[in-house]
Amino acid sequence: MSFGWTSLSDRTRTALRAAMVLWTLGYALVIAVITIFGARTATVDLAISAGLWCVAVAQAVALYALWRRMERRPPVGRWIAMLGACLAAAALQTAIDISIYYALAQTVLPEWSDWATMESGRVGGVWILYSWTFLLNLSLYWALSLSEQAREQGRRAAEAEAAAERAELTAQRAQLAALRLQLNPHFLFNTLNAISTLVMERDVSRADQMIERLSDFLRASLSMDPAATIPLGEEMDIAQAYLEIEAVRFEGRLAVELDCPEALRTAQVPGFMLQPLVENAIKYAVAPSLRPVTVRVSAASDGETLILRVADDGDPVDPAMILAGAGVGLANTRARLKNLFDERGTLSAGPRDGGYLAEIRMPLVPRPSGARSGVAA
Repeated sequence: MSFGWTSLSDRTRTALRAAMVLWTLGYALVIAVITIFGARTATVDLAISAGLWCVAVAQAVALYALWRRMERRPPVGRWIAMLGACLAAAALQTAIDISIYYALAQTVLPEWSDWATMESGRVGGVWILYSWTFLLNLSLYWALSLSEQAREQGRRAAEAEAAAERAELTAQRAQLAALRLQLNPHFLFNTLNAISTLVMERDVSRADQMIERLSDFLRASLSMDPAATIPLGEEMDIAQAYLEIEAVRFEGRLAVELDCPEALRTAQVPGFMLQPLVENAIKYAVAPSLRPVTVRVSAASDGETLILRVADDGDPVDPAMILAGAGVGLANTRARLKNLFDERGTLSAGPRDGGYLAEIRMPLVPRPSGARSGVAA
């Protein structure tokens, strides 16, 4: 592969371009002063300056190569080495500069002999000017290095943020998957067994209704997008489908009440947020009871807060039994609320007079214009 300007990295091209601009401005200033004051022959100085510019840029390339090599060294050692290199480069540039002008003054341009000397004063002055310019060149490399580091840190921060977002999305998907797997493993078996019983009893109408509600519930649970929210009305419909299936299975021992004001049906909520709560009501209030139990799912608002409640009037249950089973669903729900809404998402649950109440509080988020459902059709 042939070496050329295009083969250099963007950072290297930027650094060398800055060095060329710096030395061009420096020698252009010298030519301008000579031209204005007419102290010397500008044409000859232009030719000499062009040669000196090439030497200076070549040394700037060498300095940049050393800078890149020293970048990962300890700061003190790196700066001592670079300052020494700048002073050495300035000494070499001074020697070439003084020698050229002295040689010309001694041969073809004797009129320059008054100032083109080897005296220490002139040599020291030229060396100081070149040292200043090379140090300025080094400062440009340092500024470019800091800028590159800032861009790199910004890129890494962006990548870390993107990775965190991907991890959060993965966690949300895993969390929803866990909610799906958390469904009572006997739910499908019991539902299908109930449908079979209805068919055998030739209660085709109720069997069809149960199949339809089971289809609605499974379609919603399997097509839910964990990264999206859904209207509260759809969330209530999912809970209703589940509860109506269980109502058929428990043959009159479960009464279902749903209360969701029309104005709140478009509010956005995380999908399957109510599911663990209604499952707990079925498992700990309805299943062990020999009498009819009412499960009431309701929604209300308090300013900018949405309140979702799942209440039952079942018999008191041993708290240890609730912690052993319902604790998993409640913990998952609390974790989801914390992850999505920080301190503004809470879940409180516990016995109440004549039953059990679970209450979710979260920000009331209206459905944006043109928003799409989080459940696939």
